[in-house]
This record gives sequence, structure tokens and C-alpha cells, in this order.
Amino acid sequence: MDQRVIDLWDRLMAYGESGSAPLPAIRDEVLELHEAITDEESRLGLMRIFNLVCDLVAVHLQETNGDLEAFAQHRQGQIWMFLRAECLVDGALDRSRLRYVTWREVQAGRMTEDDPLRRYALGDDSAFDELMAAPTPPKRTRH
Repeated sequence: MDQRVIDLWDRLMAYGESGSAPLPAIRDEVLELHEAITDEESRLGLMRIFNLVCDLVAVHLQETNGDLEAFAQHRQGQIWMFLRAECLVDGALDRSRLRYVTWREVQAGRMTEDDPLRRYALGDDSAFDELMAAPTPPKRTRH
């Protein structure tokens, strides 16, 4: 696994002890690293970090009566973007790679068989409409 992913995980765990993790900054770092690092093990590590950050944000939204539904849609859209990025070959989506990646996610319990991205990977072109209807995650801002 790429050392930058390990370092980010360690920092997140250290923040957990203090209870003051800078979640937006960690999310931004995950997105930047996901663009820079292409090995599968590291990308899976980044997705684990992203999901932990999202779980923490979801708890905060529940406690503060935030818009949990909008956040869940944003989270799903970002995960789809991560998975699609893994499947790009020379800038084009490789459907055979997408079948493998979505199979891996289903096997790990992080995706259901009826997920639109999985259905699209298996040849259901109409599922593409559902993917395109998902809200696009906002652009990252530099702090």
C-alpha cells in the first residue's frame, strides 16, 4: 500500500483520540490521493478512509438534524466516481474492468447486485440514466 495512504490513516486515527479530526481536509486529501495513486490496494484503503469520514459526518448530521438524505446521495455519487476512476483505460471506461470492480464491491458487501453501477457493468445500459441522475459531488476547494 502506498505510504501516503498509511500516513493518512494514521493521522485520522490520531485525530480520533482527540475528537477533533478536520474531516473536510481529510476528505480533500482522499480525493487528491485517489487521483494520484492507481494501485488497487491503496485505492481500497482510500475508500475505507472516505467511508469512515462519511460515517463520522453522518453521525454529526443525525445529531444536528442535518440533511442526511442529501449527504447519502452525495456519498453514493462520490463512491461511484471512485469506482469509475478505477476502470478508466486511456481515459475511457473499460466495462470488463468495471465488471471486476463492481463484483469485488458486491463480494465485500459494499455494493448490492442491483446497484446501478453494477447493473451497467453487466450490460444494462438503461442503468446509465440512474448513474447520470446522481448528484455530482461538489468541486474541492483549496484552503
